[in-house]
Amino acid sequence: EVQHQQPPRAPEDRSSAREMPATLLAASAAAAATAVVSSAKPRTSCARTAISNRKRHPTNAVSAGREERAAGACLSASVLRVSPTRRTATAAVARPTTAAAASSTSAPPAVQEGTAEAPSKVPVADQFEWAKAWYPMSPMQFLEPDEPNPMKVLGRSVVAWKAEGGAWKVVEDSCPHRMAPLSLGFVGPERQLVCRYHGWEFDGDGKASCIPMSTDAKAEATARESPRSCATSFPAKEEGGVLWVWPTAGADAWLQASATPVATAAAEFGDLPGEWGMVELPVGYAPALENQFDPAHAEWLHAQYDDSDGQRSAANAEYQPMTRFGVVPGSMGAAGFTVEHGGYNRGNADISAERLFTAPCSSRSEYMDKDGKRYLSAAILYTPTEPGRCLMFTKFQAHQRTAVQGAGKRRVTTGDRVRSLLTAPADAAFEWYMQYMVEDPELVQVGLSHGVYGTAAYTLGDQDIQAMHGVEVAMETSEKGWRGSYYLPTPSDAGVAGFRGWMDRHAGGGVQWAKGVTDDASKVKPLEQRLERFDRHTRHCRHCKETLAELGVLEERCVTFSNAMLSAGLVLGLGGAVLGQEAPAVVSLCLAGLAVNAAEAARDMQNEFLTSKPRRGVPIPKLW
Repeated sequence: EVQHQQPPRAPEDRSSAREMPATLLAASAAAAATAVVSSAKPRTSCARTAISNRKRHPTNAVSAGREERAAGACLSASVLRVSPTRRTATAAVARPTTAAAASSTSAPPAVQEGTAEAPSKVPVADQFEWAKAWYPMSPMQFLEPDEPNPMKVLGRSVVAWKAEGGAWKVVEDSCPHRMAPLSLGFVGPERQLVCRYHGWEFDGDGKASCIPMSTDAKAEATARESPRSCATSFPAKEEGGVLWVWPTAGADAWLQASATPVATAAAEFGDLPGEWGMVELPVGYAPALENQFDPAHAEWLHAQYDDSDGQRSAANAEYQPMTRFGVVPGSMGAAGFTVEHGGYNRGNADISAERLFTAPCSSRSEYMDKDGKRYLSAAILYTPTEPGRCLMFTKFQAHQRTAVQGAGKRRVTTGDRVRSLLTAPADAAFEWYMQYMVEDPELVQVGLSHGVYGTAAYTLGDQDIQAMHGVEVAMETSEKGWRGSYYLPTPSDAGVAGFRGWMDRHAGGGVQWAKGVTDDASKVKPLEQRLERFDRHTRHCRHCKETLAELGVLEERCVTFSNAMLSAGLVLGLGGAVLGQEAPAVVSLCLAGLAVNAAEAARDMQNEFLTSKPRRGVPIPKLW
């Protein structure tokens, strides 16, 4: 499934995370849950006992849970009120030694997960609280260090900036003066956030540091001391190359956040190397998570198809039905769950995979070969930004060359070779320009890998988005719920059933949005919106924004040069007619033509950062 249409790549190649900002839409990902919460005060003896027992006996998740609930009673008197969703310890990854232990028989998924309690019977302490968790907001390398960075989480608008001391701070994207968006403002010389509407300034804690229209210093000091002059501040931190935000404000929120690890901390093998990719999907949280719990979809949705008859191409790896897929017994709880499964095509037939889902956002997959050696790792993070949209972060690490196997290389035709020879000089000139004639070559090179050279990743994302959007729209009008609407008769459906079961029993049936945010808008999105790339990725990524701007400058320069050469050709042509020297005019007109072609190529490249729609012909891309 991973990079299904990409050629094999050696294990030491780490470039895929940079080149494929949207590839992991099609990727497998980890799933299950562990979240360790420490109190601000020393733990009681029974709390320490529960934690110690769970660490020594990770497979005894049920008994560990009982001990933990007893420990929770002792901790409840603590001044620090720790969120019940981040308990002292949760079920560690269990590794059943038999197929039956992992619920991986060929029984339908509904049967496999049918022993769970109904939502109404699940203890309150085992319910996930959406507003009391860390959410990933952006890879650090995507953020603009000298500008406000607008973001959304659970429908709430926030803004991040690099404040005094170099720390990233996050406040509500609303000035307390007149509620204008603070993201419209700028970062001042002392790293304060300045509202562009009336010039109010805020420090990293959200406190007003300057109110320009105050009549005198005393009046300004009085206004600044008022709590009403403060911007609402949220806990934020940088960890694992990601900016994380806790979307609840207040003193208790800061205490709870400081005692709660981010979701990626539960991964057994730690952080993966390389940089994160990120896109904002035009689909909601539920269909996006379902998609990554369904690895078998890649054998069809991301396969190659013959142009002649539209049938699945023989170049694809031969698929095989999944026979092992199930939720690990005892792993399901408020903090997430774990699933285990086998392979689903000829290339990964002998692998064993474990997906660890740590609520609300982390899905970590670890694939092992038949000898128990690491085969492939995938980390995917999700943040529900607003109804019908969510962020997705992706990172892969291939431990073996065959781990990046898919449908094979695209067949290179004679026409491709001829075209490559003809465009080689222009390609070389373009690469030289982007290396030596732009303001920040390093940013631009990364941006080119995302947009111009990373279009295959967008194609995989477009394929997933079309399918996920269809599911979301159909479920919006369904009156039966997922159990009545989905027919899940095969073991390969167990991941989807497991995730939906977790949502029903431990997460209130769906995302709990911020106060005042309602999920009542239609999920139907026109094709143009599903295919656009600017809001999906470019506007979030400073590399791509810089590259898009430089391509615009290149286009302008090419047009200016072309106009100059046309004017020179006209003058030289008239003079040449008198003097009998037409060669300079011909050369000038040829240069003008080359500049026109270069400008058109620059427009084509800019289009790669804006939409998947072709600039010419039928405005629908060929996805298969």
